[in-house]
Amino acid sequence: MNLIGRKLSKLELKELLEDAITEKNGVKKGKKFEYFFENFMAQQDGFVYVSKHCRSNIGEIDYFYRCEHADHPLWKKYQYIFIECKNWGDKISSQELNHFITLIRAKAFLSCFGVYLTTSSLSSKAYTAIRDARVKDKLLIIPIEGKELFNLIEKGFKVYIQEACDKILAKA
Repeated sequence: MNLIGRKLSKLELKELLEDAITEKNGVKKGKKFEYFFENFMAQQDGFVYVSKHCRSNIGEIDYFYRCEHADHPLWKKYQYIFIECKNWGDKISSQELNHFITLIRAKAFLSCFGVYLTTSSLSSKAYTAIRDARVKDKLLIIPIEGKELFNLIEKGFKVYIQEACDKILAKA
C-alpha cells in the first residue's frame, strides 16, 4: 500500500488505526498497522524517514527515522529513532522486548533510541526489561500501548515522545 499522499486529519488517522486494530486476517492486520504508522509519520514535521525493515545479522526493526528537532533535551541527545510496530492481540512478553532491546543495543554507537508501538499491552516483565536496559545499558526505549495510540494521534509524535521521556526521567 502506498502512502495516501496528502495531509490527513486526526479523524482519518484514527480511522486507519481502527481499521488496523479490527482487521481479522493476521497478515493484513500487520500491513494495515504499518500503513497507519507510515501515514501518521508522514504528517509529522521534523522526522525524516530513513529506512524500513532494517535487517542485521541478529534481526530486523520495522522503521528507522532521523529527527531534525533540537528544542528538547531528548532531541539534542538522540537524533535517530528505531521503531517496532506490533498489531497483536496478546500481551508483549519480556522475550519480545529483550529482542528489540538487543537490536537497539547493537545500534547504540549512534545517538539512538527505540519506540515500541503495540496495539495490545506490555507484560510487567516487559516493563522490567525496559527499565533494566535503561539502568544497565543507558538505553531509552519508549513503549506506546494500544490504549495510548489515540493519544499519540492527538498530540503528534514529537509532543507525545517528549512527554513520555519526561515521565520516564521523573520516575528514574
